[in-house]
Amino acid sequence: MKILVFIFIFFNVYSYSQNDTVNDSIKNSYHSAKKSAFLSLIIPGAGQIYNQYYSPKGKYGAYWKVPLIYSSLFGTGKLLLDAINLEKELKVEYYNRDNSNNPISPKWANYSQNDLIILHENAVKKRTMFMLLVGGFYALQIIDASVEAHFLHFDISPTISMQIQPSFYQNTAGLNLCINFN
Repeated sequence: MKILVFIFIFFNVYSYSQNDTVNDSIKNSYHSAKKSAFLSLIIPGAGQIYNQYYSPKGKYGAYWKVPLIYSSLFGTGKLLLDAINLEKELKVEYYNRDNSNNPISPKWANYSQNDLIILHENAVKKRTMFMLLVGGFYALQIIDASVEAHFLHFDISPTISMQIQPSFYQNTAGLNLCINFN
């Protein structure tokens, strides 16, 4: 009985397709996904602002994404710079110890030469990871601007529909898929 209730509640789904007849004002406004991606490539967040300008929804478009873009880029950029500085500091400490056999910085006085090598390798791994994160966030905002530009004037029409409903046939429960093309 619980399964039947689950099927009735969660599998009664409707979906619709895009309408071919688009509003004339939307057809006349030229909006390029390539331009949106190019603007985001040059200035992070500029593609989202460009999409906002052409959005038929007005102020509910993509402005809210710009602070998220800059906070993610600056946050991972700060972590990247910290990892680079730590790597350089460990390298300088190792070479100074190798040449004079004395620790230069009191911060690393308790560590041996082998410990410094291990710490340097970990700092290099962190640096690489944060480089990938910065590049990933940068690429993600470009992809987001392009995808949003493609779906900016997406219109849903009720003429093509798909309906999934539970069905019963000779004491057997199942799912029924109905597709209507009007």
